[in-house]
Amino acid sequence: MEDNLNKKLDSLARVFDLKKVMNLKTNKEYIKRYYLINKLPYSMLHTKTDLIYMGISRDGTYKENDLLEAARMVEKFLRKGKKERILELASGRGANSFYLAKRHPEKIFYGLDFSHGQLDYSFKKARKVKNYFPREGDYHDLSTFKDSSIEIIFIVEALCYSTNKEKVLKEAYRVLKKSGFVIIFDGYSKKRILKNNEKIALKLVEKGMALEKFELYKDFIFKVEKSGFKIKFEEDVSKYTLPTMERFEKLAKKFLYFPFLAKLVCKILPKEFVYNVVSAYLMPDLIKKEIASYMITILKK
Repeated sequence: MEDNLNKKLDSLARVFDLKKVMNLKTNKEYIKRYYLINKLPYSMLHTKTDLIYMGISRDGTYKENDLLEAARMVEKFLRKGKKERILELASGRGANSFYLAKRHPEKIFYGLDFSHGQLDYSFKKARKVKNYFPREGDYHDLSTFKDSSIEIIFIVEALCYSTNKEKVLKEAYRVLKKSGFVIIFDGYSKKRILKNNEKIALKLVEKGMALEKFELYKDFIFKVEKSGFKIKFEEDVSKYTLPTMERFEKLAKKFLYFPFLAKLVCKILPKEFVYNVVSAYLMPDLIKKEIASYMITILKK
């Protein structure tokens, strides 16, 4: 597997300037551009359902239904017949909240996202139901929500973009009612000490996804405990994400098959799009080598 990672890095180096990729500045404006530019590619190359997430394929075979794992997890915490308020942070295209809003018309669902490229989809969905309210905003600032006003908060594959998770946790704690829950699906780094090629691979995956850094899961949990939350549930579902990741890996292999042509394409298309190839090609190796992990974490106030 060590040799395989080196071979993959060599293949990428024939097409991309890897130092340039690793030195990419991934600030808030870049993240907005990333999601705007990838609106159509995500729909074409991943799914037309707007569930732009990793599938959790517990039987080892990818199915589109696996993309609903986060929504199904949230559903387990909804109390039957109760009028509850549920807030999705970094709600993206709103597919999870829309799915839940249709199934639970007695409950109120809010979505918060700062990307216009994503919110366009959410606003269209909101017009089809009476209990889903997406809005523009940043999850570091939940001032539009009152103290102790929300029963459940959830966030899928987006807390990783924050470089100030303490602030997000503090705001979540403030707006949650007593005994409320925060449900998090996200990726993390798994090892503090890495070999040089592993460091390079991890950094390339981060930048390809417009991330500054995958936080070490242990460090994140330390912040959780410091914020006042209790950990209700944890599950490492890394191996169940591999069927989704391997679909992306196959697409990346096809792109890299003719390096000369791939380099030409990279000169024409924006980096926000073509750098996805780097992440797609390396992600399965990070999981298999336990350099990175994908966790479900549920917190209770």
